[in-house]
Formats: sequence, C-alpha cells, structure tokens
Amino acid sequence: MIKKRFQKILHQTERGQAIVLVAFAIIGLVAMVGLVTDTGILLIEYGKLKRGVDAAAVSAAQQYRLKGNTLDKAALENSAYNFLQLNQSTDITSITVHSCEDAGADTFIDANSNGVWDVGETLTKDWNGNGTFDGSQKPDLCNPDPVGNPNANRKLVEVIASKKVYFGFLAVIGIRETTVTANSVGEAATIDLALVIDTSGSMAYETVAGGAAAAGNDPSVCNPNNTCQPMKVVKDTALDFLNTLYFPYDRVSIITMTGPTRNPVEVLPLSSNKAAIVAAINKIKVFQPPQCDPNNILPGTCLFYNDSSGVFEGEQCRIYEISANSPDPNVRAAADPSSCPSSNVGGALKLARISFTEDPVHTRLDAFWVVVSLIGGPANATDITDPVNYPNGFCPPNTWLPTQLPWCRDREPTVRHAADDPLIPYTNPISGVVDPHSPISLYDADDYARDMADALAKTISGEGVTIYTIGLGDAVKFTGSSDDHYPDGTKIPPAEDLLKYIAECAGEASANDCRTPVTTPKINHGQYFFAPNNIALGDIFDRIAKNIATKISQ
Repeated sequence: MIKKRFQKILHQTERGQAIVLVAFAIIGLVAMVGLVTDTGILLIEYGKLKRGVDAAAVSAAQQYRLKGNTLDKAALENSAYNFLQLNQSTDITSITVHSCEDAGADTFIDANSNGVWDVGETLTKDWNGNGTFDGSQKPDLCNPDPVGNPNANRKLVEVIASKKVYFGFLAVIGIRETTVTANSVGEAATIDLALVIDTSGSMAYETVAGGAAAAGNDPSVCNPNNTCQPMKVVKDTALDFLNTLYFPYDRVSIITMTGPTRNPVEVLPLSSNKAAIVAAINKIKVFQPPQCDPNNILPGTCLFYNDSSGVFEGEQCRIYEISANSPDPNVRAAADPSSCPSSNVGGALKLARISFTEDPVHTRLDAFWVVVSLIGGPANATDITDPVNYPNGFCPPNTWLPTQLPWCRDREPTVRHAADDPLIPYTNPISGVVDPHSPISLYDADDYARDMADALAKTISGEGVTIYTIGLGDAVKFTGSSDDHYPDGTKIPPAEDLLKYIAECAGEASANDCRTPVTTPKINHGQYFFAPNNIALGDIFDRIAKNIATKISQ
C-alpha cells in the first residue's frame, strides 16, 4: 500500500517537472522565433532608415549654395528632413546634419588677417562646441588647406539619423525596443567656371547715346572712370553671379576678348580666392587702341579725333581706309583689313579650354566644368597660327573689298570650312587680275570659332564642358547689310547662329553643321540666351545659375 502511494506521488512529481520543462521549452522556442523574426524586422527597418538617410544626404548636398554670402545651413537641414519623411522613415528620434561649414564657433586661421583663405592657412572646426578647434575629427568633410590644395575641396554633407524599432516576440523576454542609427555622406559637384567676356570696342557704345562715333563713347575716357556701358553693367552682373558660387570650393577663371592688343587674354587663371576674382573683374577694360597718327599709319584700329575740333569720332582702320579710298585700282584691290577686327571668339574659347587644364597639379577632372561666354557681335578675328601665310589670322581675301561686308566672314556662310581645305583660285574684281594671294582659303573667323568650340566642348572631365552663351544687344542679330544678303544674294547669318552652335551643338559633329536637331547628343550642352539690353543680363545670369544647379543635381 505504502509502495503504491509512493509510486503515485513520484508519478505526479514527474508530471509537474514535464510541465515546467515544456514551459521553458516554449519560452525558448518563442525567443528563438522572436530572435529570427524581430532580427528581420530590425534589418528591414535599418534598411529603410539607411535608404532614407542616403537620399537625405544627396538632397542636402544639392543645397550646397550660398544665400547672400553665407551657406544656407537651414536649406541643407530642411532638405534632409523632408527626404527622410518622403522615404517613410517614421519614429525618428534624432537627425543630425553636418557640413564642413557648420554654424557656430566655426572659424579658420587667418594668418594674414585679410578675411580670405590664403595658401597655407588652415580651416578648423569646433565640432564639440567646447571652444577647441579639433578639425581633425571630420577629415572626410573638411579640407584643412582649401586654397593651397584645391583638389581636396569637396562639398560634403553628412546626415546621421536614429529611430526606434519595436519588437514583437522578443518582448516576451523583456526586450521591447531598440534604437538603430544610420549615416551617409552626400556630395555636390565642385564647379570650375571660365567666364568669357567680350571687351571689344562695342562694349562702350552705350555709354552715351549716339553709338560708336559719339564723343562720350571714347574708351580712353570711360575706361579710367569705369563708366563704359554696357561694360559696367556686365561687370556688375558678373560680380553678382559670383554670389551663386561657393568659395573656396568653386573656382573661376576670367578670359577677355582683348587685352592691351586685340588678342584674347586670360586675366585670371582658375582661382578659389573670391577677392582675387572680384579684383580681376573690376580691372576689366574695353579695348582701347592707340590714337590715330596721320604720320604713322599702323596695322589695326585707332581712335580717331576730328582734326579741327578734336572731338572723338570713333575707331578707324586707317591702314585699310587709305588703301580702299585710293584712286589707284591696284592699291584699292590690295586693301587689307585683316588686322582691324577684334572679335576673336574662337581665341577666347581656346583660352577657356586651356584654363581648365593648364595647371596639371590642380586640374580637377571630377569637377563640373562650365563656360559662361558673353558676346556682343559676330566672330571676325582669329588667333595667328600661321604667321607666314596669315600674319593677322584667318581672313579670306575675298572679304576685303570695300563693298564686301562683313570682314573676315566668307561668302559661303552655310558651308563649314576647315583650315586644311583645298585652296581655290581668286580673281580680284577691282583689278581684274588674279589676286596675289590666290589661291585663297575660305576658312574664316566663324569657322575658327566653331572649331575652337568643338575642342572646348569635348575637353575631357567627368562630365565634359557645359557652355552657356549670351548674345548682348542687337548686333548679335544684325547681319551687316540692310537687306541681310551678300551682293550675290547669299543670306548673311547673324552672330546668333554661331552662339547657338557653341552652346547647343558644339562637339557633336552632326550632319549639316548642327542646322538639324541633335537627336542623340553626346555632349552635356548648355543654352543660348539673348539679352536685348544690359537690363536683361541679371535675369539671364540667374537662370544660368539655376541651370547649373539643376545639372549638378542630376
């Protein structure tokens, strides 16, 4: 009897142990299922957060532009917040947006006390807000020597976000939630920009009413006072345009159509020093040839003053006019104006191309290369590449005639010529004999400008070169004759045709020289803008700035 009771008690005890073991097994099973399931939830939520942070960082970096003269930090932060919300990143507990120029105690060591970054000076940041400038904490965002080592300048924005992830099964064992954190660094392209400015005599023609021959439009008078118009407005607009760039990360070079002579000049190589860029723009002058001297007739144009009154009457090409007005037909036939035009569009574009790569140590292949070119008329001059045969540049002799305008633009404007095209015979209609320059080349200033535009557009960088052209004033639409035709009936193309080609077709090698639409463009093209007057320039430069921002966001 006692034995049976003992066995019954023992059996009941074993049943109780089994229940306990089963209970622990169930808890373990739930924990294992929870570990698998909730870990999956954790990874999914982290992936969503990471994608949101990646998008937020890219979006914030595209806001890397100036508002006034300071970085718009609020725009960076708001863009990051908005993209996190768009990517359905809920339960965010914190968002931090870092850029190298975080507001607050940020500063730089200004050894020269001139308010700008100079070579050798270093940028430092108080990332901890403790008064200690420990910029080494963020070496991935900050370049300690932005001027001396511009290749390391990068527009970087770091976004760090945390969010809570709530568990289901793991709550059984007391693990109800956790926090995950993701970070990402977005980058906006740095900009290398070549600014090409027409400085030919026409840039003083609006100083006073009356055009080229008005006394008040004398460049020797308005240049010292910085009153030449539209040049002054062009310079002021260019200075305003600088405020859409971010220094010392972006760089600018300045190219002018003329310098002390009629040849294009690189006024300033690519520079990240805004003060130097501003100074270079302020120093730009309208081309100012020497005063005409009746006792010393030189090639090129000169400033002509009335012999009796001394009043300025415009620029003259005396070396040409004297021959063209000679009673001797043989002298008239030999009148050569090729030293006088000064709108060397091709030469200026060539200098713009060189500016991107002339410093091999500081060439930035991953920068966004941009050219903004402001031109006031047609191309009518070229560089001197063959001083023996073309001592003043390419200018077909059949454009030299007194009745044949414009100079240096051939009589077959719808045909694209090359410098190495076969020469053609030419009989001078004035003398009626074979011209001493015969056979002649029809390669002209417009052809040269297109060739230089092609070479510029195809310059190799990460994205190639994007070219914007601005045609200023009616001269870009005027064709040089009242009926818009050459004497033989051929229509004269306006300068606008060339400027459209440079911005929208250069480098494509398309059929008909881009007179048909480019259906499969290979070049990252810009845009052509027409400014009927200097008042329109501000709006056009603003549109170019927005267009550049859009392109670097793509």
